[in-house]
Amino acid sequence: MAALLQDLRYALRLLAKNPGFTAVVALALGLGIGANTAIFSVVNTVLLRPLPFRDPEGLVMLWGKLPQQGLERMPSSPADIADWRKESRSFESIAAFNRWQATLTGQGEPEQINGGRASAELFPMLGVQPTLGRAFLPEEDRPGGNRVVVLSDGLWRRRFGADAGIIGRALTLNGESFTVTGVMPAGFRFPTKEFELWAPLALDPNQLSRGAHYLVAFGRLKPGVSLTEAAEEMGIIAGRLAQEYPQTNSGWGVNIVLLRQQLVGDIRPALLVLLGAVGFVLLIACANAANLLLARAAGRTREVAIRTALGASRGRVIRQLLTESTLLAGLGGVVGLLVANWGLALLPALIPDRAAIPQLDVIHIDGRVLAFTLLVSLVTGLAFGLAPALEATGFRAGGGNLGVRGQGPGTGGRQLRSLLVVFETALSLVLLIGAGLMIKSFLRLGQVRPGFDPRNTLTMQLSLPAAKYSEDRQIAGFYRRVLERIGALPGVRAAGAINTLPLSGSWSATHFDIEGRPPA
Repeated sequence: MAALLQDLRYALRLLAKNPGFTAVVALALGLGIGANTAIFSVVNTVLLRPLPFRDPEGLVMLWGKLPQQGLERMPSSPADIADWRKESRSFESIAAFNRWQATLTGQGEPEQINGGRASAELFPMLGVQPTLGRAFLPEEDRPGGNRVVVLSDGLWRRRFGADAGIIGRALTLNGESFTVTGVMPAGFRFPTKEFELWAPLALDPNQLSRGAHYLVAFGRLKPGVSLTEAAEEMGIIAGRLAQEYPQTNSGWGVNIVLLRQQLVGDIRPALLVLLGAVGFVLLIACANAANLLLARAAGRTREVAIRTALGASRGRVIRQLLTESTLLAGLGGVVGLLVANWGLALLPALIPDRAAIPQLDVIHIDGRVLAFTLLVSLVTGLAFGLAPALEATGFRAGGGNLGVRGQGPGTGGRQLRSLLVVFETALSLVLLIGAGLMIKSFLRLGQVRPGFDPRNTLTMQLSLPAAKYSEDRQIAGFYRRVLERIGALPGVRAAGAINTLPLSGSWSATHFDIEGRPPA
């Protein structure tokens, strides 16, 4: 231990005497380590950290699927979900969910808020309780039940100033009065951060449509039930429903996906590729640092010769040189943490579509990330310091210790530096080619012809309050008047309305009822 402390003190004095060299190496390593730390922080939050729910590995999504059309993740109908609940033995509970856009009025400026309508099973299934108040009850998840709503912590703080007296207060949503029953914890995001309030779905069990596919289902597997077993059972149930209701269920199946896979499945490959890319950047930084140390070693041959003459073994000298490189890597790690923290702060601004990366707003440097940075710094110090240390002490591959040379780095040093230059160049070319291909792919995406001319086209979303526009003729009249007024604006060539934008990735099915007959 005393010898190690002596090595550290000597290394600190030596690095302090060469501030320019120290700063250049620390900055080069810091950029490489910082990039790795930042990307690993994202990987840690998105891929490694468990979802903030009770036993998250048992949570799944149940999608409808039409294999013959290549559609694997489709919404389901209320009647089908009700049958899944009754017939399945693989799930503790199944909850239905639907997106809900609510216009909040009467509390300052009107605001359209993204929310969801869910069946009463949702919150108990997730195992998360409100920090204030309660979730909605089963009796409130029925037609004619109390209109209640649960708020997110973010909405509660942003719109109501974190007022603890919010419980029991009436809010006007889409022209109807809802009573606030609870406020969820700060870390609760379901399904994603954009959802800020939840209300009961309140479906009439006697009026469940089987032809309208607009709900998504979440389930919790029973202990000991595997995903394969649940999928087999749901396949049998879907087959029976197809036989019993051929007009609406023919060809439909059930696709069960782990909730984590649903949330991060699309981003996982991209994150792993990005982690590999920044790993290449770190290797280039290590090669740069090793080259600098090799050049510096050429001026330290006299020092090494004197230490050896005074009785220091080659191992002792190598340890001293590795201590210096590890200390440099440690400084690079500190710089890397600063770079990573700065990069993570900029990340939300660089990614306008926050839904592209789940939990983007909670990505931070935690204990696991610090341990990763420490490990990377240690390995980096050994990686770029070992070769210069061996070269400085006269090591030859395939040969023994030939003694300490007194004249420069020699042929071996020049060969090693040449190899490092080739290594850096090769890695740089790999990254450059990869970046070029990615840019080319983005350019090609921008040149895809969608079948219409999207230039000079503006889109907007409208959500009409059901209390004011309860009849179809009122809704149709509203859109007719809006389109007439928009079409009369100077510079507007045409105006139209649609329920789902082309190529938006949205899909839904609707139905119609015949008076005097039960819903299809």
